[in-house]
Amino acid sequence: MSAQYPHAISIKIRSSDANSSSRGTSTHPALPRLRPHLILIIAALLVAVILGCTSDVEPTPYDRDLFTPITGPPPSPIIFAGKFTVAGEPGPADQTIYAEFIHGGSGNSTTLEGEYTQLILGPVSVDDIEHGVIGFYLGTRDGDHVKADQTWEWSAVAQPTNQVLDLSFPHFPDS
Repeated sequence: MSAQYPHAISIKIRSSDANSSSRGTSTHPALPRLRPHLILIIAALLVAVILGCTSDVEPTPYDRDLFTPITGPPPSPIIFAGKFTVAGEPGPADQTIYAEFIHGGSGNSTTLEGEYTQLILGPVSVDDIEHGVIGFYLGTRDGDHVKADQTWEWSAVAQPTNQVLDLSFPHFPDS
């Protein structure tokens, strides 16, 4: 190895020339210059991966001091479905309906023409059971929404239970 490149990588070059029978090692002069660039590229990729894997997910906004979870196994949920109207007319497709207790809530149900399906929820806190009233909403949790004229009084069920409940909303959400 050359004293000029003390950290150089030695590369064995095999000659493909039929007349050449000599084998030897040679150090490519560009390799030591590439090493700092390679380290920078790897570091930049590592930083990009770390930053790309983080998120700014905000915690659930209710006060955890007031939240007392239900002990033991969770109660079986009720699965709501039915017709829905807005201002007395059958509701259009592709609307969002959801249901909530105080702490527990359903996922979003995307409506079909005049009906909603698969609105699944059960209580998650002592307050949910004690309050026991489920409200139904048209719109989004984070944006505008309208409460249905109907509510549902919670009572425990032995297994997941389908419940037909028609909902009427006075108007569409303001948006």
